[in-house]
Amino acid sequence: MAIQYRIQMTPSPKGSKEQRNAHIRPVTSGVIGTQQVCEEIAYKCTLTKPDIVAVLTALSEVLQSQLSQNHSVHLDGLGTFSLSLKGKVEADKKRKQLRVKNPRVRSVLFKSEGQLVDSFADEDFKEGTYLPNKPIDEAVVQEKLTTYFSQHRSLRYSELRNLLVLNEYDTRNLLKRLVEKGSLKREGRGGATVYLPVPGHFE
Repeated sequence: MAIQYRIQMTPSPKGSKEQRNAHIRPVTSGVIGTQQVCEEIAYKCTLTKPDIVAVLTALSEVLQSQLSQNHSVHLDGLGTFSLSLKGKVEADKKRKQLRVKNPRVRSVLFKSEGQLVDSFADEDFKEGTYLPNKPIDEAVVQEKLTTYFSQHRSLRYSELRNLLVLNEYDTRNLLKRLVEKGSLKREGRGGATVYLPVPGHFE
């Protein structure tokens, strides 16, 4: 399966007349949770799913413990975890030095290992619909869905998002608009929801 991406315009400062640059961002089609990760790891080795859950829980605890002791944590084949801090730096006039007010952890940083990045060298990539500050191109939607429904009876939210390479917000708005226009009809609820073409559309 190809890694999907979309083209986005880099925001310009308010009032700036400079030409904006374009950049690409990966399209995230969902979040894989701990349970599925454990199931897939169990499939690839001799450990059971409960064993893997215990290991991941212990790993999280070890990371917290070691990072709080001012250590970075390096995992071979993955990368290095470290802390990012924040706090307001103020001048201490009595001691004539700087002091930090309310220091705390901003985030846990992760720097991937080159080996992990290199593992994607042979992956295929798929470009999605380019929609810089414009409504979704209706001609593109018509073309893509006509082709899709010539081979499939129904459409799911995830399938439309994958087909047009859209973010969650754009996908939901597009589905809502197509239903309101009478081009699609919705059937089912929750995760079982599908969308069917109304006769006379996408044919």
